[in-house]
Amino acid sequence: MYIQWFAKGIAGRRDHGPPSRRLTKADAWDIVDSRTGILSNWWHSQGGISPSSVAQVLTETNLDRHLHAYATFGTQSPFISVAAGCVERDALLQQNFVYSAVDTALDFATDAWAYPGAVFFGWTIVGLNPAVPMRGISESVRELNVYRRWSPYQLEGEITVKVNIPANQIERVEWWDPIHSRSAPQDVHNNPDFERPDPISNIRELF
Repeated sequence: MYIQWFAKGIAGRRDHGPPSRRLTKADAWDIVDSRTGILSNWWHSQGGISPSSVAQVLTETNLDRHLHAYATFGTQSPFISVAAGCVERDALLQQNFVYSAVDTALDFATDAWAYPGAVFFGWTIVGLNPAVPMRGISESVRELNVYRRWSPYQLEGEITVKVNIPANQIERVEWWDPIHSRSAPQDVHNNPDFERPDPISNIRELF
């Protein structure tokens, strides 16, 4: 396993914008301040969950539906997509192209710069092999040596978290507004309860 930093974009709205499933800047700040963290759409739809219900939804079929049929399954998905960056290898040009996690997160957060939105920065634990039933281990679905099926979304650099992202694993939240700027966030909120992943690393200091 390894620790992966990520960027997660969630679309916001203006007061006159479409309100469906969008959040305000105050909502974004509250995700960390209330210690709720980011909940999957499945958790929102259920209102409450149990260990047995989690076991029932963490399946390879549901992961595939999350990745490739999100339009019909997304509102019930127990998975949360975050971006970690990706590399595309072009054999014809003999060149690698790097796709930024922040650019991907901003595209989702702002609906391609149509609305303001939030980008969350944090970390998650990722398995070296598929471990879909294990809630605490995220899936590196961008990794072609692990997930070998062709996907039109592979270049989004996706890591798939399960059920929820704990608030103390979110370092900060940036609020981006295309009217304000496309090169810098309008506002930044640092999480006072953020916990760095150092205690679960495999490095021990001497004593």
